[in-house]
Amino acid sequence: MGQILPGVVVAFENPKGGVGKSTLTALFAGYIHSQSNEEGGLSIAVVDIDDMQNTIGKLREDEAEDGIMKKEEEYEVINISSSEFINQLDFLQDNYDIILVDFPGNLKQNGVVETLHFVDVIIIPFEPNQTDLRPTLTFYYNIYEGIIESRRKIGKKTTMRGVMNRVLPNVLEFKEILKNKKTLPFELMQNYIKDSRVDYQRNLSTLSKAYHHPCDAFCEEVLELICNHIGE
Repeated sequence: MGQILPGVVVAFENPKGGVGKSTLTALFAGYIHSQSNEEGGLSIAVVDIDDMQNTIGKLREDEAEDGIMKKEEEYEVINISSSEFINQLDFLQDNYDIILVDFPGNLKQNGVVETLHFVDVIIIPFEPNQTDLRPTLTFYYNIYEGIIESRRKIGKKTTMRGVMNRVLPNVLEFKEILKNKKTLPFELMQNYIKDSRVDYQRNLSTLSKAYHHPCDAFCEEVLELICNHIGE
């Protein structure tokens, strides 16, 4: 297991494209790493299993090539094919407290659905509109509900939450979703991410010093979910 936590597998996952999976992955990894210091702290690795795009992996390579970072001072970014993830899981859990998986924007890539069976804490991001919510619910009912049940049968617990991303608080659809949140098949996180897509897209980085601190409350809630998952 990791040095502090037992190698918990975490993912911001929703096959609906453009919901901010990689952005939230980089933000949370940056938050955890920014809280660590030379004397200790949680070790986190981002495993990029998107064979076609490798968004996080390519970003890390670009930043390293530009000479604006020292790899040894940042969290690990590891490119692993989704078809190989399960074979590498024991190694990852032995070396890291949190394994944060960045998924592709579809379920067709070989090994993606199989990898979902090994996620302990899953957070489903979506924008607060029906265009995002409908496919998000389809993903839950058609895919993830069955995965949760399969994990339960072999004694594995799954923690799931939804998170609204790119929120404009005064928009009616956001207010309606909040009003009817008890009708959703999963709980919503208390925190949501306000709409700052231009800022985040321009400044998305694998550098912990580039972490956007306005997201502290959200990241703290994610960390609390992870700790509660272990403690229950």
